[in-house]
Amino acid sequence: MTPDRCVRTGGPPVTKSTGAIRVDRTGALVRITIDRPEAGNALTLAMYRALADAVAEADADPGVRVVVLTGAGEDFCCGSDLDDLAADQETALGLRSPLVEFHKAVLRSDTVLVAAVDGAVVGSAATALLHFDLVYATRRSHLKYPFVAQGLVPDGAGTLLLPQRLGPQRAAQLLLLGERVSAAQAARLGLVTEVVEDREHLHTRVAEQLTTLLAAPAASLRATRALLRPADRDAVLQMAAEGATSARLFASVARDGRA
Repeated sequence: MTPDRCVRTGGPPVTKSTGAIRVDRTGALVRITIDRPEAGNALTLAMYRALADAVAEADADPGVRVVVLTGAGEDFCCGSDLDDLAADQETALGLRSPLVEFHKAVLRSDTVLVAAVDGAVVGSAATALLHFDLVYATRRSHLKYPFVAQGLVPDGAGTLLLPQRLGPQRAAQLLLLGERVSAAQAARLGLVTEVVEDREHLHTRVAEQLTTLLAAPAASLRATRALLRPADRDAVLQMAAEGATSARLFASVARDGRA
C-alpha cells in the first residue's frame, strides 16, 4: 500500500524495518506498515514494541506532521498473536506490556494519526483505531472486538472510549457479543471516517487527504490534535484496569483450565 504517492513531502525517503514492522519516512510523512501478511498481520509482543517505538519516535520529531498506519496483504491486522502472548504472559499482561505501551503511544501522540484500512481489523487493532484522528477503510473492511470470546477483556481503553462514543448499550453489543461490524456500519457509528470502494480508491483518497494535512502549518496540526484529545489520565487508568483484569482472567484459566 502506498497511500503517500503523489504527495509532496520533501526530503529523501528513508526506510527502517524492525522485524515485521516497516517504517518509511519521507519528509514530514511517516508511514508505518504492519508487514506480516502470512499471519493476517497478527501482532507479537516484539511487533507491539516496534510499533510503540515508531509512533513515539515520530511524535518526538517536530519535523513529522503526519503518521499513517497500514497493513500489508489482505488484512489490516487480525489483532494479537495469542500464542505469542501466552508464551510470555508476565510480559504480555504486565504494567509495562508492549501492547499497553503501543496504545499509550497512540493515545499520547500530538502528531496527526491516519489509518488506511483494508480487510479485517480485529481486537487490539480495532481498539487502537479509537485513538486515530482519521480512519479510511475499503468497503470490504470490518471491525471486530472478540475479547470476551477469548476469555479476556478489551484493551486500549476500549471499555471507556466505546461507551463514550456509542452509548453503553451499543458498546455492550460490540464488546460482549463480539459482533462483526462492516465498514459501512462503522462509518455510521463514527468509528471510521470514510469508506471507499477498494484498495485503489483507498490509495487515492488517503493521498488526497495527506496533501491537505502536509500543507497545513505543523504547529497548528499538533495544537489542534492535542485540543481534540484532552487529558489522557482517565484512558491510561482504564488501560491499567483492563490489563489487570485480563491478567487475572489469564491466571484463572491457567489454574482452573477453563475460561
